[in-house]
Amino acid sequence: MAMAPFILVANPGSASRKYALYEGEQAKAHLHFEYEEGRVVCTINIGDDEEKIITDLPDVTTAIERVMPLLEERKILPTDRAIGHIGVRVVAPTGFFLHDHIIDDDTLGQLEKIRVMAPLHIEAVLEELRLLRTGFPDTTVVGISDSAFHNTKPDYAWNYGLPLKDADRLDIKRFGYHGLSVAAAVRSLKEISKLPPKLIVCHLGSGASVTAVGHGKSRDTSMGYSPLEGVVMATRVGNIDPTALLVLKSSMGFDDLQLEHYLNEQSGLLGISGSSSDIRELLKQEAEGDHLAELALKTYIFNVQKAIGQMAAVLDGADMLVFTGTVGERSAPIRERIMKALHYLDFILDDETNQKCFSPRQPQCISRLAHSRPVFVIPADEATEIARRSLAV
Repeated sequence: MAMAPFILVANPGSASRKYALYEGEQAKAHLHFEYEEGRVVCTINIGDDEEKIITDLPDVTTAIERVMPLLEERKILPTDRAIGHIGVRVVAPTGFFLHDHIIDDDTLGQLEKIRVMAPLHIEAVLEELRLLRTGFPDTTVVGISDSAFHNTKPDYAWNYGLPLKDADRLDIKRFGYHGLSVAAAVRSLKEISKLPPKLIVCHLGSGASVTAVGHGKSRDTSMGYSPLEGVVMATRVGNIDPTALLVLKSSMGFDDLQLEHYLNEQSGLLGISGSSSDIRELLKQEAEGDHLAELALKTYIFNVQKAIGQMAAVLDGADMLVFTGTVGERSAPIRERIMKALHYLDFILDDETNQKCFSPRQPQCISRLAHSRPVFVIPADEATEIARRSLAV
């Protein structure tokens, strides 16, 4: 019987790089490169073992250069086996990227053509793809759409209030993102026979979105044309009146790229607090009496609560709430504050269980079972979704 191929998964985020090695659909190792106190730290998970390495990388953009040496040092990849193919998460607007594609010159050309439309993510993807094609010149690279899960939205959930002929011609639609994360949460619930008809998924990380899932399929999501739309995020503005953008551009003297940078990288929690985009740091500052940190957190919580209410309206109610993503999985205080305003949906927190829940390996229920609809914390497993879909392509 033929051996399952080794698949390298690459997930270039706006502020981190995640990699995983799979043999077929079986995970062998996960590597997460992120910033901690100004340094790039790599967390390696192999089975139940976790190891942290402080690297000398100047930033996360070249993290792929360390992945193969780290895997080889730990004898995860046999010397007589090669990487069969590589799956890469692609975050990009337009109908073309609502589907998975083998990365060839045509696909790269499509990305280059739209890089100004969502530069924060497309630049990261293009940078990663260049490094992968250089480092693995003979390996097939598959681009896995982060929007494809939202293909099931009804036709009216795609539109802005623009003249339809112009929106169709220019491909301006509410594509939605974090689809891989939401799909992973749906898969996890199916595996434990807990998937309800009406599910709301909160992906809370440096980017954040809230998605309505009806019978396992996307019905709507808070992100739209680009990952800039929706709730207030770590450094992204979220929803904003277009007139305010015109005022900003005129009054601040911004060109298009400067405005995009301001909205994507200087706004959100960082912009409101004036000090940090890190939830952990803001919670510390708030405890020390920093009123701007407190305001930033309150604004963030308020935005997520509103988005949950919108998605409950889309579904005509909610049977279950899920938290996923780095903040959703790790921050008990943020989950607690969000849920304080959700009693009208019959979501009531179990305080003790919530406090103990930090980066669970399996779905964990944090609601009061006898008095509440279920609330789960589910680890974001985008890597397995990427591995599975790259195999299919």
